[in-house]
Amino acid sequence: MANISDVAGNIPKIRAGYRKLLALGEGVASDEFILTIEGYPNLRYLCQSTQLPALMRENIESYGPQGVQFNQQGRYKNAQDVPITFKEVISGESYKAVRDWVKNKKYLTVKIGLAGESFPTSNKNTTVVLEDCWLELEGADLSVEDGASLVRPAGTLHANWISWLDDDQDGTLSL
Repeated sequence: MANISDVAGNIPKIRAGYRKLLALGEGVASDEFILTIEGYPNLRYLCQSTQLPALMRENIESYGPQGVQFNQQGRYKNAQDVPITFKEVISGESYKAVRDWVKNKKYLTVKIGLAGESFPTSNKNTTVVLEDCWLELEGADLSVEDGASLVRPAGTLHANWISWLDDDQDGTLSL
């Protein structure tokens, strides 16, 4: 005799969940994004990977009698570090832009939005504006042993304000 009792399949319940999921719309793939950098239009097409920045508040820990712990939300984390990777092309467009950015100590505005074939314009919920950004770029690997692979300069984008909470921000992007 089985040890598990009082179980039954419920296909109508599973189908209802399936339909509710589909009603929310097409899922967005991680490669369906647009990234623009103020003053550097070509980097939009050379950006290979990045992240939507974190949306968070600082954690504040508190303790009470008998050591009970309580965590509460603190300050909004307006400054974020975002990884970014570019593809280099034979003309050196990526390094040309990045060298200018670093050499002249520029603080720029970066916009990241999710958009794809079915929805060529990002929406307010999936678009974020990063203000007063500066960049650190790591060394790019070169090798004769790894075969033909693209040069992908990678680094960290330091943003000082993330627009996640700006209700008045219109940051939509289009393909």
